[in-house]
Amino acid sequence: MGNYTIRFAEYDDIPAIMNYIDNYWKKGHILAVNQALFKWQYVNHERVNFVIGLNEENNICGILGFIPYSADDDKDIALALWKARHSESFLGIRLILFLKKQEKHRNIVCTGINLKTTSKIYKQLGMKVGVMKQWYRLRKGINYRVAKINNEEIPGTDSGNCELELLSEKSELKNLDIFGRLNETSVPFKSPGYFEKRYFDHPVYKYLVYVVKNGCASTAGLIVLRVQEYMGAKVFRFVDFIGEKDVLLGITDKIDRLMEEHETEYIDMYEAGLNDNILIRAGWKPVKGSGNIIPNYFAPYQQSVEDIYYCASADSAVLFRGDGDQDRPN
Repeated sequence: MGNYTIRFAEYDDIPAIMNYIDNYWKKGHILAVNQALFKWQYVNHERVNFVIGLNEENNICGILGFIPYSADDDKDIALALWKARHSESFLGIRLILFLKKQEKHRNIVCTGINLKTTSKIYKQLGMKVGVMKQWYRLRKGINYRVAKINNEEIPGTDSGNCELELLSEKSELKNLDIFGRLNETSVPFKSPGYFEKRYFDHPVYKYLVYVVKNGCASTAGLIVLRVQEYMGAKVFRFVDFIGEKDVLLGITDKIDRLMEEHETEYIDMYEAGLNDNILIRAGWKPVKGSGNIIPNYFAPYQQSVEDIYYCASADSAVLFRGDGDQDRPN
């Protein structure tokens, strides 16, 4: 099986990990050349969230990155950047087994898995494997330049009873009671600290975090959007959501208004775990079967429909584009 030392990475290992990504994952990968982005994503209080495998010469032969959703022992974690050299395939399995045993956690999820290779290993580990669904909603009466639109149908939707309030300061997160209410029922559970770092402290992207208010009641949810620009045009990416899923029925008209305000051509969403009926009733349309092409890749831009596969240790997991490392610069 090979004589390898498997351990958690240390701060001094960062250059070697980035070099490994450059040599064995993808030449010029942003996490191989942008140390600030690497540290933002994988370093928490000097702890580097990577498991590494080293040979007898102390050279890295395999890596497994992970992103904690909280600092608790029963936290959920997302996997990212799992790679072992082809001649050392068993090392890859040993890396994930090491993480499962040594890192206290509740559930594991991963977005962007390879259907032909790693998905088989995840299945052997008892994890659910599936494909994320892409949904969209068009802004009415404009010239679509980013997507290829053959079917301009926009489903009607009732005026919702929810309001969206932009959360301008990350300090406001600690005043929201929704995190405590969702702890036991949401997989993955996203802590205020995770939300703060992920969406307010991102070194490149600017996210729009909205509080969903159901009448005068307490916070019913949080949604995260990002404006994607391309060749002078703009679109919305629906990046993340936490809250009771039914509140999605009450915000579509507000999203329509935001598309008008930000002059975006459409909004799209990748998700796994939501009830299709909720999104259909809310006025979203699935990309598959629509006759339209809603791009996923913008760096470089590709006018094509792309599948994103995922795995999760819990059947109840609800995932979005913002989970793992799917929504990052390239």
